Amino acid sequence: MRIAVDASPAAKRPRTGTEFYTLHLVLSLAEVDESNEYTLLLNDEVPEEFATLPPNFGPRPIPQSRLWAQTRLGRELRRDRPDVFFAPANVIPFLHPPRCVTTVHDVAFHHFPECYSPLARWYLELTTRFALSRAVRVISVSEATKKDLVQIYDADPARIEVIHSGAPPGRDRPPSADEVASTLNRHGITPPYLLFLGRLEQKKNVPRIVQAFLQLKERGIPHQLVLGGSPGVGFAEIERLIEASPFEPDIVMTGYVGEEKECLYAAADVLVFPSLYEGFGFPILEAARYGTPVVTSRVSSLPEVAGQAALLVDPLEVDEIAEAIFQLLHDRDLRSELIERGYERLEEFDWKNTATRVLGVLEEAGRGAPR
Repeated sequence: MRIAVDASPAAKRPRTGTEFYTLHLVLSLAEVDESNEYTLLLNDEVPEEFATLPPNFGPRPIPQSRLWAQTRLGRELRRDRPDVFFAPANVIPFLHPPRCVTTVHDVAFHHFPECYSPLARWYLELTTRFALSRAVRVISVSEATKKDLVQIYDADPARIEVIHSGAPPGRDRPPSADEVASTLNRHGITPPYLLFLGRLEQKKNVPRIVQAFLQLKERGIPHQLVLGGSPGVGFAEIERLIEASPFEPDIVMTGYVGEEKECLYAAADVLVFPSLYEGFGFPILEAARYGTPVVTSRVSSLPEVAGQAALLVDPLEVDEIAEAIFQLLHDRDLRSELIERGYERLEEFDWKNTATRVLGVLEEAGRGAPR
């Protein structure tokens, strides 16, 4: 079977959710599928990680800076006529082969429209509705996202397959003490500290994280709060909260964090991730890999990813966030239990399993088999 994949997200830097998903799904499909022929369509240079792909995976750069998906990608698909086209980031060209599969990661733009420009909202709404109407099969990365698609767009639940993403892979070896110390020194971080990683914005609930931290400082904890991520919508409010606090020196904003995040996880006492909405929630699994206990939300996909391996809180209740953090700082048995559960939880999010299930959906779609 001939499978065409929009692999363009994998070439983007920095990589966040959909870029990370596309890259690791392609690499994992290459591990589990030796028989089907894949064309990996890219609008940029070929990612270095694709250099070792097997012969049945062929990257094909077709560069274009603007409107690539609806022009160059669409033309290439109409010319090649693959048996199935797979869009890992839910953008299907308006003119396309008849058998398409797409992955929908979230509909955050629907729940938090204020976090997106009018143009971005219009485009996301348009492409999501179009993908749901034209794809023969839809992959959702969580039950929570599937529920959104059914409730908001009246999508047919029988066409939506929930397939969790794999856990972010770690290094072959954990970061050394010297690497950790160097990273912390570079950012002015002095342990002990609490950690948040993600865009510094309202949707990630960063203002309430700061408020919970300020409560904990008043209760006497010696920790810093490390906010790792680029500014987003609502960053001005976050800055005002920090600047108005007597504990401003204990709050460190690192900016965007790439490979350094492994060192930040490794030395953190708690990952504080009470996001208001996530389609999946990779940071929970990243923290688990490095033995960092987690406080997260009991909304959207986060309980689905965390299972019993985190403390779940109402993300709108600052007192509840603060109390959960306090528990993890002072209850050693609870910490140990959640850390052990986190290691166990990681085993349930394996990229090969994800790729095997995605392959099953692609092959079914390519055969035109009825569901």
